[in-house]
Amino acid sequence: MPTPESRPRPGARARLHGLDLARGLAIIGMVIVNVGPTEVESLLQRIYLLPFGRASVLFVVIAGVGMGFLLRSRRGHGLWRELSWRIVLLLVIGLVLQTLTDRVSVILTTYALLFLLAPLAWRLPSRWLLTAAGAITVAGPGWIVWHEIAPHRMHAQEAVSLTTPPGDVLHSLFISGPYPLASWTVPFLVGLWLSRIDLGDRTVQLRMMAWGGGVAVVSFVLADLSYALLGPEADVGWTRLLTGVGHGQMPLWIISATAGACFLIGACVRWGVRGRLSRWLTRAGTMALTLYVAHVLVLAVVKPEDGFGFAAGVATATALSTALVVLAVLWQRDGRTGPLERLLRRTWLRPTSSPPTPQERPS
Repeated sequence: MPTPESRPRPGARARLHGLDLARGLAIIGMVIVNVGPTEVESLLQRIYLLPFGRASVLFVVIAGVGMGFLLRSRRGHGLWRELSWRIVLLLVIGLVLQTLTDRVSVILTTYALLFLLAPLAWRLPSRWLLTAAGAITVAGPGWIVWHEIAPHRMHAQEAVSLTTPPGDVLHSLFISGPYPLASWTVPFLVGLWLSRIDLGDRTVQLRMMAWGGGVAVVSFVLADLSYALLGPEADVGWTRLLTGVGHGQMPLWIISATAGACFLIGACVRWGVRGRLSRWLTRAGTMALTLYVAHVLVLAVVKPEDGFGFAAGVATATALSTALVVLAVLWQRDGRTGPLERLLRRTWLRPTSSPPTPQERPS
Protein backbone atom coordinates (compact mmCIF):
# COMPACT_ATOMS: atom_id res chain seq x y z
CA MET A 1 0.00 0.00 0.00
CA PRO A 2 1.13 3.64 -0.43
CA THR A 3 3.23 5.20 2.28
CA PRO A 4 1.28 7.41 4.72
CA GLU A 5 4.02 9.99 4.78
CA SER A 6 3.44 11.02 1.16
CA ARG A 7 1.44 14.22 0.70
CA PRO A 8 -0.97 15.31 -2.01
CA ARG A 9 0.50 17.58 -4.62
CA PRO A 10 -0.94 21.10 -4.81
CA GLY A 11 -3.55 21.48 -7.48
CA ALA A 12 -4.21 17.76 -7.98
CA ARG A 13 -7.53 18.50 -9.69
CA ALA A 14 -7.93 15.00 -11.20
CA ARG A 15 -7.94 13.53 -7.72
CA LEU A 16 -10.74 15.83 -6.60
CA HIS A 17 -12.84 15.10 -9.66
CA GLY A 18 -12.24 11.41 -9.14
CA LEU A 19 -13.51 11.66 -5.57
CA ASP A 20 -16.63 13.45 -6.80
CA LEU A 21 -17.15 10.68 -9.36
CA ALA A 22 -16.80 8.01 -6.66
CA ARG A 23 -19.23 9.93 -4.45
CA GLY A 24 -21.71 10.09 -7.32
CA LEU A 25 -21.45 6.32 -7.79
CA ALA A 26 -22.03 5.89 -4.04
CA ILE A 27 -25.24 7.92 -4.25
CA ILE A 28 -26.56 5.76 -7.12
CA GLY A 29 -25.62 2.62 -5.20
CA MET A 30 -27.45 3.81 -2.09
CA VAL A 31 -30.54 4.56 -4.19
CA ILE A 32 -30.50 0.99 -5.54
CA VAL A 33 -30.16 -0.47 -2.04
CA ASN A 34 -32.75 1.77 -0.39
CA VAL A 35 -35.30 1.17 -3.16
CA GLY A 36 -34.76 -2.58 -2.85
CA PRO A 37 -35.54 -5.38 -2.67
CA THR A 38 -32.38 -6.68 -1.03
CA GLU A 39 -33.36 -10.36 -0.94
CA VAL A 40 -32.37 -11.89 -4.27
CA GLU A 41 -32.00 -15.34 -5.76
CA SER A 42 -30.57 -15.36 -9.28
CA LEU A 43 -27.02 -14.45 -10.31
CA LEU A 44 -28.33 -11.47 -12.30
CA GLN A 45 -30.11 -10.15 -9.21
CA ARG A 46 -26.97 -10.57 -7.11
CA ILE A 47 -24.95 -8.61 -9.65
CA TYR A 48 -27.57 -5.84 -9.66
CA LEU A 49 -27.38 -5.65 -5.87
CA LEU A 50 -23.58 -5.51 -5.64
CA PRO A 51 -23.94 -2.06 -4.02
CA PHE A 52 -25.68 -3.67 -1.02
CA GLY A 53 -23.35 -3.33 1.96
CA ARG A 54 -20.81 -1.47 -0.18
CA ALA A 55 -22.27 1.83 -1.42
CA SER A 56 -22.77 3.28 2.05
CA VAL A 57 -19.27 2.16 3.11
CA LEU A 58 -17.86 3.93 0.05
CA PHE A 59 -19.82 7.00 1.12
CA VAL A 60 -18.24 6.89 4.59
CA VAL A 61 -14.69 6.31 3.30
CA ILE A 62 -15.03 9.38 1.06
CA ALA A 63 -16.43 11.30 4.03
CA GLY A 64 -13.24 10.45 5.90
CA VAL A 65 -11.14 11.71 2.99
CA GLY A 66 -13.10 14.96 2.84
CA MET A 67 -12.86 15.42 6.60
CA GLY A 68 -9.11 14.90 6.41
CA PHE A 69 -8.88 17.70 3.82
CA LEU A 70 -10.92 19.97 6.11
CA LEU A 71 -8.83 19.21 9.20
CA ARG A 72 -5.63 19.82 7.30
CA SER A 73 -6.79 23.20 5.99
CA ARG A 74 -8.40 24.54 9.19
CA ARG A 75 -6.98 25.43 12.58
CA GLY A 76 -8.18 26.74 15.94
CA HIS A 77 -11.55 28.42 16.42
CA GLY A 78 -12.25 28.52 12.69
CA LEU A 79 -12.11 24.72 12.54
CA TRP A 80 -14.37 24.17 15.53
CA ARG A 81 -16.87 26.79 14.38
CA GLU A 82 -17.24 25.12 11.00
CA LEU A 83 -17.06 21.57 12.29
CA SER A 84 -19.67 22.21 14.99
CA TRP A 85 -22.05 23.65 12.41
CA ARG A 86 -21.67 20.58 10.18
CA ILE A 87 -22.21 18.19 13.10
CA VAL A 88 -25.35 19.96 14.29
CA LEU A 89 -26.78 20.31 10.79
CA LEU A 90 -26.20 16.65 9.86
CA LEU A 91 -27.59 15.49 13.20
CA VAL A 92 -30.75 17.56 12.83
CA ILE A 93 -31.34 16.55 9.20
CA GLY A 94 -30.73 12.89 10.03
CA LEU A 95 -33.13 12.86 12.98
CA VAL A 96 -35.85 14.69 11.05
CA LEU A 97 -35.56 12.42 8.01
CA GLN A 98 -35.69 9.27 10.15
CA THR A 99 -38.75 10.64 11.95
CA LEU A 100 -40.50 11.18 8.61
CA THR A 101 -39.93 7.62 7.38
CA ASP A 102 -38.92 4.19 8.59
CA ARG A 103 -38.58 2.83 5.05
CA VAL A 104 -34.97 4.01 4.76
CA SER A 105 -32.30 3.82 7.46
CA VAL A 106 -30.72 7.28 7.45
CA ILE A 107 -26.94 7.38 7.86
CA LEU A 108 -26.54 11.09 8.61
CA THR A 109 -26.69 10.77 12.42
CA THR A 110 -23.72 8.39 12.29
CA TYR A 111 -21.97 10.92 10.02
CA ALA A 112 -22.45 13.59 12.68
CA LEU A 113 -20.88 11.42 15.39
CA LEU A 114 -17.97 10.44 13.15
CA PHE A 115 -17.33 14.13 12.43
CA LEU A 116 -17.33 14.74 16.18
CA LEU A 117 -14.67 12.06 16.68
CA ALA A 118 -12.58 13.16 13.68
CA PRO A 119 -10.37 15.82 15.36
CA LEU A 120 -9.33 13.32 18.03
CA ALA A 121 -8.55 10.61 15.48
CA TRP A 122 -6.68 13.13 13.31
CA ARG A 123 -4.12 13.61 16.08
CA LEU A 124 -2.97 10.01 15.71
CA PRO A 125 0.09 9.29 13.55
CA SER A 126 -0.79 7.47 10.32
CA ARG A 127 0.45 4.12 11.62
CA TRP A 128 -1.67 4.37 14.75
CA LEU A 129 -4.66 5.50 12.73
CA LEU A 130 -4.56 2.27 10.75
CA THR A 131 -3.84 0.28 13.92
CA ALA A 132 -6.97 1.78 15.51
CA ALA A 133 -9.01 0.87 12.44
CA GLY A 134 -7.70 -2.70 12.59
CA ALA A 135 -8.43 -3.02 16.31
CA ILE A 136 -12.00 -1.73 15.90
CA THR A 137 -12.53 -4.15 13.00
CA VAL A 138 -12.17 -6.99 15.51
CA ALA A 139 -13.27 -5.44 18.80
CA GLY A 140 -16.33 -3.60 17.47
CA PRO A 141 -18.08 -6.66 16.01
CA GLY A 142 -17.09 -8.64 19.10
CA TRP A 143 -18.81 -6.03 21.25
CA ILE A 144 -21.91 -6.23 19.05
CA VAL A 145 -22.11 -10.03 19.27
CA TRP A 146 -21.51 -10.00 23.04
CA HIS A 147 -24.46 -7.68 23.52
CA GLU A 148 -26.65 -9.79 21.25
CA ILE A 149 -26.06 -13.03 23.15
CA ALA A 150 -26.22 -11.47 26.62
CA PRO A 151 -29.33 -12.79 28.42
CA HIS A 152 -32.27 -10.53 29.28
CA ARG A 153 -30.92 -7.70 27.18
CA MET A 154 -33.22 -5.68 24.93
CA HIS A 155 -31.75 -4.17 21.79
CA ALA A 156 -32.88 -1.05 19.90
CA GLN A 157 -32.24 -2.11 16.32
CA GLU A 158 -33.93 0.76 14.54
CA ALA A 159 -32.19 3.93 13.41
CA VAL A 160 -32.44 6.87 15.81
CA SER A 161 -35.21 9.41 15.23
CA LEU A 162 -36.84 12.20 17.23
CA THR A 163 -39.26 9.64 18.69
CA THR A 164 -36.61 7.13 19.85
CA PRO A 165 -36.78 6.57 23.62
CA PRO A 166 -33.81 8.29 25.34
CA GLY A 167 -32.59 5.00 26.81
CA ASP A 168 -32.29 3.46 23.34
CA VAL A 169 -30.45 6.29 21.59
CA LEU A 170 -26.87 5.51 22.62
CA HIS A 171 -27.37 1.76 22.28
CA SER A 172 -28.61 2.17 18.72
CA LEU A 173 -25.90 4.64 17.71
CA PHE A 174 -23.01 2.65 19.16
CA ILE A 175 -24.00 -1.02 18.96
CA SER A 176 -27.32 -2.21 17.61
CA GLY A 177 -28.58 0.29 15.01
CA PRO A 178 -28.16 -0.05 11.24
CA TYR A 179 -25.00 2.12 11.28
CA PRO A 180 -23.36 1.52 14.68
CA LEU A 181 -20.10 3.26 15.48
CA ALA A 182 -18.72 -0.08 16.67
CA SER A 183 -18.26 -1.04 13.02
CA TRP A 184 -18.73 2.10 10.90
CA THR A 185 -15.83 3.93 12.53
CA VAL A 186 -13.49 1.67 10.53
CA PRO A 187 -14.18 2.95 6.98
CA PHE A 188 -14.13 6.54 8.27
CA LEU A 189 -10.68 6.08 9.82
CA VAL A 190 -9.44 4.51 6.59
CA GLY A 191 -10.75 7.57 4.75
CA LEU A 192 -8.88 9.87 7.12
CA TRP A 193 -5.71 7.90 6.41
CA LEU A 194 -6.27 8.10 2.66
CA SER A 195 -6.46 11.90 2.92
CA ARG A 196 -2.83 11.88 4.09
CA ILE A 197 -1.42 10.12 1.03
CA ASP A 198 -0.92 11.38 -2.50
CA LEU A 199 -4.07 10.20 -4.22
CA GLY A 200 -2.95 12.00 -7.37
CA ASP A 201 0.08 9.72 -7.74
CA ARG A 202 -0.30 7.00 -10.37
CA THR A 203 1.59 4.40 -8.33
CA VAL A 204 -0.62 5.06 -5.31
CA GLN A 205 -3.74 4.65 -7.45
CA LEU A 206 -2.54 1.34 -8.89
CA ARG A 207 -1.66 0.02 -5.42
CA MET A 208 -5.09 1.03 -4.12
CA MET A 209 -6.70 -0.88 -6.96
CA ALA A 210 -4.48 -3.95 -6.58
CA TRP A 211 -4.57 -4.23 -2.78
CA GLY A 212 -8.15 -3.00 -2.43
CA GLY A 213 -9.52 -5.30 -5.11
CA GLY A 214 -7.52 -8.30 -3.89
CA VAL A 215 -8.47 -7.91 -0.23
CA ALA A 216 -12.12 -7.27 -1.13
CA VAL A 217 -12.37 -10.47 -3.18
CA VAL A 218 -10.50 -12.65 -0.67
CA SER A 219 -12.65 -11.42 2.23
CA PHE A 220 -15.82 -12.00 0.20
CA VAL A 221 -14.77 -15.56 -0.67
CA LEU A 222 -13.84 -16.33 2.94
CA ALA A 223 -17.25 -15.09 4.08
CA ASP A 224 -19.00 -17.39 1.58
CA LEU A 225 -16.84 -20.32 2.67
CA SER A 226 -17.70 -19.72 6.32
CA TYR A 227 -21.40 -19.97 5.49
CA ALA A 228 -20.81 -23.17 3.54
CA LEU A 229 -18.85 -24.73 6.42
CA LEU A 230 -20.92 -23.51 9.36
CA GLY A 231 -24.35 -23.99 7.81
CA PRO A 232 -27.41 -22.85 9.80
CA GLU A 233 -25.23 -22.01 12.82
CA ALA A 234 -23.32 -19.30 10.94
CA ASP A 235 -25.44 -16.41 12.23
CA VAL A 236 -25.76 -17.70 15.79
CA GLY A 237 -23.54 -16.61 18.68
CA TRP A 238 -19.81 -16.12 18.34
CA THR A 239 -19.62 -17.94 15.00
CA ARG A 240 -21.27 -14.88 13.50
CA LEU A 241 -17.86 -13.19 13.70
CA LEU A 242 -16.78 -15.44 10.80
CA THR A 243 -19.58 -14.30 8.49
CA GLY A 244 -19.61 -11.43 6.03
CA VAL A 245 -23.16 -10.63 4.94
CA GLY A 246 -23.72 -7.05 3.81
CA HIS A 247 -24.57 -4.71 6.71
CA GLY A 248 -23.97 -7.60 9.10
CA GLN A 249 -21.37 -5.45 10.97
CA MET A 250 -18.92 -8.36 11.11
CA PRO A 251 -15.14 -8.19 10.33
CA LEU A 252 -15.12 -9.90 6.92
CA TRP A 253 -17.84 -7.59 5.64
CA ILE A 254 -16.11 -4.49 7.04
CA ILE A 255 -12.80 -5.51 5.46
CA SER A 256 -14.32 -6.46 2.10
CA ALA A 257 -16.50 -3.36 1.77
CA THR A 258 -13.76 -0.96 2.90
CA ALA A 259 -11.17 -2.54 0.62
CA GLY A 260 -13.66 -2.40 -2.25
CA ALA A 261 -14.16 1.30 -1.56
CA CYS A 262 -10.39 1.84 -1.77
CA PHE A 263 -10.35 0.00 -5.10
CA LEU A 264 -13.14 2.14 -6.54
CA ILE A 265 -11.61 5.41 -5.32
CA GLY A 266 -8.28 4.39 -6.83
CA ALA A 267 -9.98 3.57 -10.13
CA CYS A 268 -11.94 6.82 -10.20
CA VAL A 269 -8.91 9.01 -9.54
CA ARG A 270 -6.77 6.90 -11.89
CA TRP A 271 -8.98 7.22 -14.95
CA GLY A 272 -10.65 10.47 -13.98
CA VAL A 273 -13.75 11.90 -15.56
CA ARG A 274 -14.09 10.69 -19.13
CA GLY A 275 -17.26 10.91 -21.17
CA ARG A 276 -20.59 12.57 -20.62
CA LEU A 277 -21.98 9.99 -18.17
CA SER A 278 -19.00 10.24 -15.84
CA ARG A 279 -19.22 14.04 -15.95
CA TRP A 280 -22.87 13.84 -14.97
CA LEU A 281 -22.08 11.45 -12.12
CA THR A 282 -19.35 13.83 -10.99
CA ARG A 283 -21.90 16.64 -10.89
CA ALA A 284 -24.10 14.41 -8.76
CA GLY A 285 -21.16 13.74 -6.45
CA THR A 286 -20.72 17.44 -5.75
CA MET A 287 -24.36 17.58 -4.56
CA ALA A 288 -24.24 14.36 -2.54
CA LEU A 289 -25.98 15.66 0.58
CA THR A 290 -28.80 17.34 -1.35
CA LEU A 291 -29.41 14.27 -3.51
CA TYR A 292 -29.24 11.92 -0.53
CA VAL A 293 -31.90 13.90 1.34
CA ALA A 294 -34.01 14.18 -1.82
CA HIS A 295 -34.02 10.43 -2.44
CA VAL A 296 -35.00 9.68 1.17
CA LEU A 297 -37.92 12.11 0.92
CA VAL A 298 -39.06 10.56 -2.37
CA LEU A 299 -38.90 7.03 -0.97
CA ALA A 300 -40.82 8.14 2.12
CA VAL A 301 -43.71 8.84 -0.24
CA VAL A 302 -43.48 6.21 -2.99
CA LYS A 303 -42.02 3.11 -1.31
CA PRO A 304 -44.76 0.71 -0.17
CA GLU A 305 -44.71 -0.73 3.33
CA ASP A 306 -43.97 -4.23 2.08
CA GLY A 307 -41.33 -2.97 -0.35
CA PHE A 308 -41.00 -3.34 -4.12
CA GLY A 309 -40.78 -6.49 -6.14
CA PHE A 310 -37.56 -6.94 -8.09
CA ALA A 311 -38.82 -5.60 -11.44
CA ALA A 312 -40.59 -2.66 -9.82
CA GLY A 313 -37.51 -1.97 -7.70
CA VAL A 314 -35.21 -1.86 -10.73
CA ALA A 315 -37.60 0.46 -12.57
CA THR A 316 -38.01 2.76 -9.56
CA ALA A 317 -34.27 2.88 -8.82
CA THR A 318 -33.48 3.62 -12.46
CA ALA A 319 -36.05 6.41 -12.66
CA LEU A 320 -35.01 7.94 -9.34
CA SER A 321 -31.28 7.76 -10.10
CA THR A 322 -31.83 9.36 -13.50
CA ALA A 323 -33.94 12.12 -11.98
CA LEU A 324 -31.30 12.87 -9.33
CA VAL A 325 -28.46 13.06 -11.87
CA VAL A 326 -30.53 15.29 -14.18
CA LEU A 327 -31.38 17.52 -11.22
CA ALA A 328 -27.68 17.88 -10.38
CA VAL A 329 -26.76 18.71 -13.98
CA LEU A 330 -29.53 21.28 -14.38
CA TRP A 331 -28.92 22.85 -10.98
CA GLN A 332 -25.24 23.40 -11.70
CA ARG A 333 -25.63 24.85 -15.20
CA ASP A 334 -24.82 28.29 -13.80
CA GLY A 335 -22.16 27.01 -11.41
CA ARG A 336 -24.48 27.00 -8.41
CA THR A 337 -23.62 24.94 -5.34
CA GLY A 338 -26.19 22.44 -4.12
CA PRO A 339 -28.62 24.02 -1.61
CA LEU A 340 -27.68 21.80 1.32
CA GLU A 341 -24.00 21.94 0.41
CA ARG A 342 -24.24 25.73 0.50
CA LEU A 343 -25.93 25.53 3.89
CA LEU A 344 -23.31 23.06 5.12
CA ARG A 345 -20.45 25.46 4.44
CA ARG A 346 -22.04 28.80 5.28
CA THR A 347 -19.62 31.59 4.38
CA TRP A 348 -20.05 33.31 7.72
CA LEU A 349 -18.40 30.29 9.36
CA ARG A 350 -14.99 31.07 7.86
CA PRO A 351 -12.87 34.24 7.70
CA THR A 352 -13.72 36.39 4.67
CA SER A 353 -10.02 36.65 3.83
CA SER A 354 -9.79 32.88 3.28
CA PRO A 355 -11.90 31.84 0.26
CA PRO A 356 -12.86 28.17 0.04
CA THR A 357 -10.55 25.87 -1.88
CA PRO A 358 -11.66 22.98 -4.12
CA GLN A 359 -10.62 20.52 -1.40
CA GLU A 360 -13.31 21.84 0.94
CA ARG A 361 -16.19 20.14 -0.81
CA PRO A 362 -18.35 18.44 1.82
CA SER A 363 -18.27 14.67 1.91
